[in-house]
Amino acid sequence: MKEYLAQRLDAARDLYLLALALGERGPDQFGPLIREARLHFILVIEEARIAGLDTIEIQNVLATHSDDLVDTITPDLRERLDELLRIANPR
Repeated sequence: MKEYLAQRLDAARDLYLLALALGERGPDQFGPLIREARLHFILVIEEARIAGLDTIEIQNVLATHSDDLVDTITPDLRERLDELLRIANPR
């Protein structure tokens, strides 16, 4: 069960990151694509909590990038995504 939830968390995070990188910004800061991806991400986190994963376990899953390229973003696209996120959110 934890492996399944880890995969869902990984995918939900990637989906949200893609939406942030590609989605249009609306008048309320986030457009529909970003809002929907964010809601999905929140629901998957809640699902993991209900299933018994603690905050540290969830944090550890979200802090890693999967090396399994069948089910995740390829490295070249991840690099571009990271670059777009840095441009959109300079710190």
